[in-house]
Amino acid sequence: MEMDRAIFELNAGVEATSLYILICALMDEGKAVTLENVRRQWTGSDESLSAGLEELIRRGVLAPTPSDEQTPIKVQPTESWNWKK
Repeated sequence: MEMDRAIFELNAGVEATSLYILICALMDEGKAVTLENVRRQWTGSDESLSAGLEELIRRGVLAPTPSDEQTPIKVQPTESWNWKK
């Protein structure tokens, strides 16, 4: 999946934007995008990862993510993103 540059127009927080870029990079590498794999690459704190996930889910960029670390994270199409803060 190619990263959608619209993420920069969404004006999401730093954690959310960084997380989106990381998720796209994992997808480009052909790796499973699970919370476990994201956590391995994430250089910030668990709190910042949670904040980024919550914002991306709230903004419609990611489908609601189960608490299971092995379940794939699903990126939603740009058309379903919530452009209002």
